[in-house]
Amino acid sequence: RSSAFMNTRDIKQMVQQELARNEPFDSSHGITRQNLHEFLVEPFSVRIDLDDTKSPPREMWVVLQEGRTPADGYVVVYDPTTQFWGFAEQVRGRDYTLVCRADSLATALSSM
Repeated sequence: RSSAFMNTRDIKQMVQQELARNEPFDSSHGITRQNLHEFLVEPFSVRIDLDDTKSPPREMWVVLQEGRTPADGYVVVYDPTTQFWGFAEQVRGRDYTLVCRADSLATALSSM
């Protein structure tokens, strides 16, 4: 299956694989290994501006959100096209801006 055509189930599986790696992370936002599952959300697709002035916005999957709604704090995203993780903030509606790229879910959480 092409990574660009992943569905919700595929993304959930990717998150579980990342969690199984058991990488350490240290989130200054109060997310710990013990409470991580409270922040995971049903994956949903959003449009992300890479904020690099060269790349057009593209679809990525939100897998974790810091607050009750995407507008409350940051969200952790997965890009199936390039297979990188990162965190982003909501600009308006489905539009988000990427704040930081990461090579794993744990690295994205630590960078938050």
